[in-house]
Amino acid sequence: MTTGEPQAGTGTAPGPRARLRELAVAGVVAGVAVVVLVAAAGITSSVDGGALGPRWWPSVLGALLLAGAVAVAATGLLRPRPAEGEPTLGGLLRLALVLALVAGFGLAWYRLHFLLVMPFLLAGLVAVGGGRGLRDLLLVPALATAVLYGVFGLLLRVPL
Repeated sequence: MTTGEPQAGTGTAPGPRARLRELAVAGVVAGVAVVVLVAAAGITSSVDGGALGPRWWPSVLGALLLAGAVAVAATGLLRPRPAEGEPTLGGLLRLALVLALVAGFGLAWYRLHFLLVMPFLLAGLVAVGGGRGLRDLLLVPALATAVLYGVFGLLLRVPL
């Protein structure tokens, strides 16, 4: 064994390509976090919201994204893991389908109400993730939509 590559299932550190992938993901997430934080800092409001003003939620999301990026980078650099295989065609197709669902949701939500569009997005994401059956494809999206609408639409009065 002179190649220096870890054997599958031995728990040795990932190869340089796997570490590079982890750092690339962390870099992209950190970049998105910086954009979100800069955009949040630019939010102006004529209403004084105090500590929970209009900048609060985007700032929290940006900070969580940045913390996640640091965690992904640290995990990629420090934790030994078994070697991973290359991305599969099925995995890339699922990723493309998720991105298409999110883009379709954004376009549909622009024209239709949240309560009409969100269950279809959630059902599609559940299906792509492997969910099957009535409970997974109907009940979970309906309940999640109801909870999201209740919290944001009714309690927080965010226009959906």
